[in-house]
Amino acid sequence: MKRTIVAIILLLALFSTRIWAAEFYIVRDRTTQKCTIVDKPPVTNIRTITLATDAIYKTRGEAESAMRAIKVCTDLK
Repeated sequence: MKRTIVAIILLLALFSTRIWAAEFYIVRDRTTQKCTIVDKPPVTNIRTITLATDAIYKTRGEAESAMRAIKVCTDLK
Protein backbone atom coordinates (compact mmCIF):
# COMPACT_ATOMS: atom_id res chain seq x y z
CA MET A 1 0.00 0.00 0.00
CA LYS A 2 2.77 2.42 0.90
CA ARG A 3 4.66 1.60 -2.30
CA THR A 4 1.58 2.37 -4.36
CA ILE A 5 1.10 5.74 -2.67
CA VAL A 6 4.77 6.62 -3.08
CA ALA A 7 4.66 5.61 -6.75
CA ILE A 8 1.58 7.75 -7.36
CA ILE A 9 3.18 10.74 -5.63
CA LEU A 10 6.35 10.37 -7.69
CA LEU A 11 4.39 10.17 -10.94
CA LEU A 12 2.36 13.23 -10.03
CA ALA A 13 5.50 15.13 -9.15
CA LEU A 14 7.11 14.14 -12.43
CA PHE A 15 4.17 15.26 -14.56
CA SER A 16 3.42 18.42 -12.60
CA THR A 17 6.97 19.76 -13.01
CA ARG A 18 6.68 19.21 -16.75
CA ILE A 19 3.44 21.17 -16.88
CA TRP A 20 4.81 24.12 -14.91
CA ALA A 21 8.22 24.22 -16.57
CA ALA A 22 8.77 27.24 -18.78
CA GLU A 23 9.87 26.65 -22.34
CA PHE A 24 11.05 29.25 -24.82
CA TYR A 25 11.29 28.93 -28.59
CA ILE A 26 12.94 31.09 -31.25
CA VAL A 27 10.74 31.70 -34.28
CA ARG A 28 11.39 33.66 -37.46
CA ASP A 29 8.90 35.65 -39.49
CA ARG A 30 9.74 35.17 -43.16
CA THR A 31 8.12 38.41 -44.30
CA THR A 32 9.93 40.72 -41.87
CA GLN A 33 13.06 38.53 -41.55
CA LYS A 34 13.00 39.05 -37.76
CA CYS A 35 13.35 36.49 -34.99
CA THR A 36 11.36 36.60 -31.77
CA ILE A 37 11.18 34.53 -28.60
CA VAL A 38 7.87 32.94 -27.68
CA ASP A 39 6.89 31.03 -24.56
CA LYS A 40 4.36 28.72 -26.22
CA PRO A 41 5.02 26.05 -28.83
CA PRO A 42 4.82 27.91 -32.15
CA VAL A 43 2.28 27.08 -34.81
CA THR A 44 4.42 26.25 -37.81
CA ASN A 45 1.65 25.53 -40.28
CA ILE A 46 1.50 29.24 -41.05
CA ARG A 47 3.55 29.96 -44.15
CA THR A 48 5.28 33.04 -42.76
CA ILE A 49 6.38 31.58 -39.40
CA THR A 50 9.25 29.11 -39.11
CA LEU A 51 11.32 27.78 -36.24
CA ALA A 52 14.74 29.40 -36.29
CA THR A 53 16.12 26.42 -34.34
CA ASP A 54 14.79 23.12 -33.05
CA ALA A 55 16.09 23.78 -29.55
CA ILE A 56 13.84 24.40 -26.55
CA TYR A 57 15.27 26.78 -23.96
CA LYS A 58 14.52 26.71 -20.23
CA THR A 59 15.01 30.42 -19.61
CA ARG A 60 14.44 33.56 -21.65
CA GLY A 61 18.10 34.50 -21.13
CA GLU A 62 19.26 31.27 -22.76
CA ALA A 63 16.97 31.92 -25.71
CA GLU A 64 18.19 35.52 -26.07
CA SER A 65 21.86 34.53 -26.10
CA ALA A 66 21.14 31.73 -28.57
CA MET A 67 19.20 34.11 -30.80
CA ARG A 68 22.24 36.39 -31.00
CA ALA A 69 24.33 33.42 -32.18
CA ILE A 70 21.91 32.16 -34.84
CA LYS A 71 23.01 33.34 -38.27
CA VAL A 72 19.46 33.56 -39.64
CA CYS A 73 18.47 35.91 -36.81
CA THR A 74 21.49 38.20 -37.11
CA ASP A 75 21.70 38.51 -40.90
CA LEU A 76 19.14 40.90 -42.33
CA LYS A 77 18.56 40.73 -46.06
